[in-house]
Amino acid sequence: MRRRLRFIALALLLVSSTGVRSAADIAPNPLTGGRAITPYGETATEVRMIAEDVTVRIYPDSIATVAVFSMHNEGERVDMEVGFPFSYPTDFVEFRAFVDGRRVEVREERQEIVEKKKTIVFWKLWSMSFDRDERREVRVEYRTAPMLHPAVMLTEVGCESLGDDLREAVRRATTMGTAEYYLESGKAWKGVLDGCRISFELMGLSGAHIKEIWPKEGSAAENRIVWEYARFEPSGRVVLDYCPNMPVAEIPPFLLGVVARFPDHAPLADRIGSALASNFGRGDLLREVYHRFLARWNDPIPQIMKYASGGRCRVDYRAGNHFYTVWRMAAVLFADYKRTGELELGMDIAPTVSRICAAIVDSLETCELPESDLPFLRNTKELMGVSEALIRTPD
Repeated sequence: MRRRLRFIALALLLVSSTGVRSAADIAPNPLTGGRAITPYGETATEVRMIAEDVTVRIYPDSIATVAVFSMHNEGERVDMEVGFPFSYPTDFVEFRAFVDGRRVEVREERQEIVEKKKTIVFWKLWSMSFDRDERREVRVEYRTAPMLHPAVMLTEVGCESLGDDLREAVRRATTMGTAEYYLESGKAWKGVLDGCRISFELMGLSGAHIKEIWPKEGSAAENRIVWEYARFEPSGRVVLDYCPNMPVAEIPPFLLGVVARFPDHAPLADRIGSALASNFGRGDLLREVYHRFLARWNDPIPQIMKYASGGRCRVDYRAGNHFYTVWRMAAVLFADYKRTGELELGMDIAPTVSRICAAIVDSLETCELPESDLPFLRNTKELMGVSEALIRTPD
């Protein structure tokens, strides 16, 4: 669901092995929309979940879920523990459970599961009994914190010059939210569901704030998405991605305006171009931002090598005014032009890219590089060959 354009994948072949720009630490996903209830500690049951009706309302500061489960015991009388599994102790702001309209006492348990590695599953649990052929209704109501993450965080060295107000405006404008409801936990019950309905609603926001949904067959009406299934085998999840602070269509023009105010700022162009492609599906705008930056760039090339004892050296990726970032933007851009068979689009910036690459190769080939830096040298030679071929191409 989270799309990554193919040229980004190609660019990773060029830059991932340098060990320079590691990905940010990923925090565990909090529970958002939630999961279906499931029997606790049971390997098999004759109780069937015949219907599931879930309403998820997304507020600025919380996500409220009401899930109603219609149950039918197709076997003999049974006493059992029923519960709601979750992954982290802090998932819930509030949780309540009801059986046939009456609130029941809920307790918490933790369960160790040892497979390839040990994992901990936390539970909200309550006791239930089902007589033979009895039908019962379970309703759970809970609130969780929203899962929000900005697409652009201008935290690199040098971004301080942009000012706190601008950096906060970019962070706020590009903040995205994700709400999920996991259906697969419902497969612990017997058989399949006769019907399943999941509704997500953005409270106080319009449909213009909806960024993406999964599965795609969800039915959209204004600020609400509904998924409905018949004869449903519980599996997978439904997902809504949204932008709480700005309509989705307004974000790319806003970001382009920010780049235009600082046309010589490499980290800004890099981060915004990347976010436009990977988070908003605008690879065309990544091309525009990167190409425009490289067409203006004419800085002196720094000494990119640091010497060590014994004739050895290593790459200084922090040399100069974000020089490595400039190289990486060129690598991403030319990888995309090559993928689409449009290398001629890079003809005007080929002399600049060639100059960058030639200086890197000349510098790094004068000493013995450590193994970790060799991919950078190889990728630079490849990029130099592409750019020089364009320079030699007749008009």
